[in-house]
Amino acid sequence: MLYKYIYYKFYNWSINYFDPFAPQITATFILSLSPLSIIYVLFRFLSLLGIYHFDMSTTTKATFIVFLVLLILLIIFNQIYFFAINNWKEIILFFRKNEISNKLKLAANVYIIFCTSVYFILFIFLGYDF
Repeated sequence: MLYKYIYYKFYNWSINYFDPFAPQITATFILSLSPLSIIYVLFRFLSLLGIYHFDMSTTTKATFIVFLVLLILLIIFNQIYFFAINNWKEIILFFRKNEISNKLKLAANVYIIFCTSVYFILFIFLGYDF
């Protein structure tokens, strides 16, 4: 239910702000990018501890390849989940008609804010090596 609600939030965000023509596809792409920000933070943390050497400077590095493979797998999974298994229109209509619990809203908003802030900070300091 949480994953579907996050999809609904991204769908509303994309239809209102930057993609009125195919927001369901844009929402699945944004939803695919979100877990990568958590993995990025985890790799950075492991790099700071000296456990893992984090390097995404070129496209042939192992970390970049892991991120690319995960992105492709997440896009495929989300496309199957929201278009083949679940009908994306029914999900949108369900959340428009029904009230959602505050716990679910809080969890979804924390996840979205965390993932968005990681990308925001990443793009602000793009090109700087920490």
